[in-house]
Amino acid sequence: MKKEGKTFTYALFTLGCRVNQYESDAIGELLRGEGFLPAPRGETADVYVINTCAVTAESERKSRQLIRRARAANPAAVVVAAGCSAELEGATLSDLGADAVCGNAAKTEIPALIRRLIAEKIKTAVIVPDLTSAPYDGLSVSEPKRARTYIKIEDGCSNRCAYCVIPRVRGPVRSRDPDEVLREAEILLKNGVKEIILTGIETGSYGEDLGDRGGLVRLLYRLDALGVPRIGMGSLDPSVLKDDFIEAAATLPSVLPHFHVSVQSGSSATLRRMRRKYSAEQLRDRLSALRNAVPDVTLSADVITGFPGETDAEFDETLALMSEIRFLHLHVFPYSSRPGTEAAGMADQVPAAIRKERAAELSRRQTVIKSELLARYVRDHTSSPVAVLVEKCSQGKSSGHSEHWVDVSFPGSPSDAGQILRVFTVSSDDKGILGETK
Repeated sequence: MKKEGKTFTYALFTLGCRVNQYESDAIGELLRGEGFLPAPRGETADVYVINTCAVTAESERKSRQLIRRARAANPAAVVVAAGCSAELEGATLSDLGADAVCGNAAKTEIPALIRRLIAEKIKTAVIVPDLTSAPYDGLSVSEPKRARTYIKIEDGCSNRCAYCVIPRVRGPVRSRDPDEVLREAEILLKNGVKEIILTGIETGSYGEDLGDRGGLVRLLYRLDALGVPRIGMGSLDPSVLKDDFIEAAATLPSVLPHFHVSVQSGSSATLRRMRRKYSAEQLRDRLSALRNAVPDVTLSADVITGFPGETDAEFDETLALMSEIRFLHLHVFPYSSRPGTEAAGMADQVPAAIRKERAAELSRRQTVIKSELLARYVRDHTSSPVAVLVEKCSQGKSSGHSEHWVDVSFPGSPSDAGQILRVFTVSSDDKGILGETK
């Protein structure tokens, strides 16, 4: 954007989930389309957009911190606070220095909002539409930064988990038209993308608001037919792992044999208090069915420790389930109380020290499990190569991740970038696999 001969620069900062990252990429495209230019690294910008997160108290703190830093970096800049924290504490963010507060359903309006702030010298603007009636936002990405990229297929969540504020800041499930998803995928493929990750706030609920409860499975078949080389998915509720989904995972060559499951606990009693839609027994059954259909599948999961009322025995059940399932990656979070959620008012709050101690114990055990799984991975693929999508090339080494979401590095060259290469495993360490091409 130019005004009186000046070209305005922008800087985008993103906190939180993959959906936020996708939306930031889309906002960046919109800004460039309006004539704004990215500020060179290390230089101040004329416009700062902070895409905030509110999933935990810590993420909200970081969001506030970034707004203060942006204002301090350039007191004359336009500072926009967007996203989930903007939904919850817009007035606070404005007091901290945000010139505009923009809710999740209005992110497409950010360029026009910035133009108004610059042209009219407006000091404060607030756009936070009602999420209960908001349509799908219409954001899209056509300029991928790498060979692996995301497509947002859904927004919002209609679950009411006792610990979560996300339905309040994202609204109910709103699915993207499947034809629009296919059009974006086609553009990304033409621009060199080799792997597409389908993401959303509640990815497994895709299509439900459109009256298509099997919408995610049908979308996978259409993307496979389009010729997408590799398809991954964001976090999935275990209830998604129905027989039709498992059949698609087993039969479609493009679907990666790795799934991230939102487990949260291995205790059925804890899961009931969390208001989750499954029991530990159902989780075992579905993951067993998935492993039977896709024998080389790898799994990752989220787990919360110290949820209100979690006893030592219930935590032991979680430890036992994690040892039984043997996830390759485990994201462990001590429970964080969020004002306005059911869990915040529950009796039997677990002391913070115990929450952290349990998280540390689970993480220690997971370190051992991951080490054992990686050692086995090396043995399995010494003579049977894995397919690595190369994402980085530096100082004679190429690195990326295999179809099983294992980090792999090997001797290579810059020409490897963006390619899917056959790599034989050699050894493992606590971070991933060392390999070689032959």
